[in-house]
Amino acid sequence: MIPRETIQKILEAGVQAPSWVNAQPWRFVVHDNEIDIFNVPEKDLSIYNFRQFGSFVAHGALIENTLIASSVLGYKGKVRLFPDENNQNHVATFTLEKSGAESEPLYQFIKERSTNRKLYEKGKSLTKQQKEELIKSSVEVGEGDVRFIDDEKQKLELSKALSVSDRLLFENRKLHDFLFSHISWTEEERQAKKSGFYIKELELAPPQEKAFKLFNNWSILSFFNKLGFAKMAAKGNVKLYSASSALGIVLVNSDTPKDFVSGGRLMQRAWLKATKMGLCIQPVTGIIFFIQRVLAGEAGDFTLNQIELIEDAYKTISNIFGIGKKTATMLFRIGYDGKPTTRSLRLPPNVEFN
Repeated sequence: MIPRETIQKILEAGVQAPSWVNAQPWRFVVHDNEIDIFNVPEKDLSIYNFRQFGSFVAHGALIENTLIASSVLGYKGKVRLFPDENNQNHVATFTLEKSGAESEPLYQFIKERSTNRKLYEKGKSLTKQQKEELIKSSVEVGEGDVRFIDDEKQKLELSKALSVSDRLLFENRKLHDFLFSHISWTEEERQAKKSGFYIKELELAPPQEKAFKLFNNWSILSFFNKLGFAKMAAKGNVKLYSASSALGIVLVNSDTPKDFVSGGRLMQRAWLKATKMGLCIQPVTGIIFFIQRVLAGEAGDFTLNQIELIEDAYKTISNIFGIGKKTATMLFRIGYDGKPTTRSLRLPPNVEFN
């Protein structure tokens, strides 16, 4: 019998994984040395999370954390993905076997890893060694592919494509309402929720923060959009993205739930390595999940003009990264800046012991 305290520590490391708007869409059921990991779909029903693909990426990151933590605590973890073919929310069964404690250089960075939305240091490139080490994560995980673009012209084109999702955030009512419903505006609200994200995490200047709070009101935002606000906001983020040392992508072979979990594992391992190197990362995933919805013919929440914007943006991303027949599970910007102003909080693991 594995001590509950050990399982608790493993899962506390696991839930440090990133998830869209910090939704933390998971729960756990423990039977002896087995941990069943379940997705909680109602945590994220946004347009972004098509067929729960985004949540499966988050679960992949959680699994990578648990594997790392288990080895440090003297256990070897074995993962079976989607063990119940009749229940897609049963993401994995994680089996622990007693083993000798191993040194794991990424363990200490599980709690340090965070999303950094600041403007990164322009003109400072990743070294060849850094890129090679991050790319090697795919070999260590055994799945997927990590690629980088650092050519200035290509970064600019990619940044324009990525900024389309920012424009849609302010032009699409459902995207807007979901995001703003998950923002905490005060420290007290943040501490009470420990999910969603805090306004300070957006790294806005004080005037921008006041405007952002104003745009919580859709009627006010709609008025400003008539003056071109959404387009201006997207244009501003082109500068943010293109100033990064590189733009990166995580690719997998197909678009099954298992592939998205594997992509999440790969992204998390590379992110932990980047944290160890003193690098900053911000995921920019809107377009790659919107295109899944468009390709499946389930884009009814978008206007025809918005669908065209998504298709054009994805075409640019696909051509520059050479996606081909692979599936993108994560897009991100990477660079140098230091620590973010604040980090997302986490709820304690929701664990049922049987």
